[in-house]
Amino acid sequence: MFNEFKLKDKEVIKIINDYKPLILKESTLNEGIDEDLMQEIELEIFRVLTKNRKR
Repeated sequence: MFNEFKLKDKEVIKIINDYKPLILKESTLNEGIDEDLMQEIELEIFRVLTKNRKR
């Protein structure tokens, strides 16, 4: 969906913040919120959305 766009860091962070409730839900295990898993999900979203950038 977002792969054709050249998103800036601010735009990617806004997308991550917009999806924060879903990320939080998917990061919840039996013991509670797994912060490492939440960070890994956010990092992977960032990687995917910024992979088409020229360096």
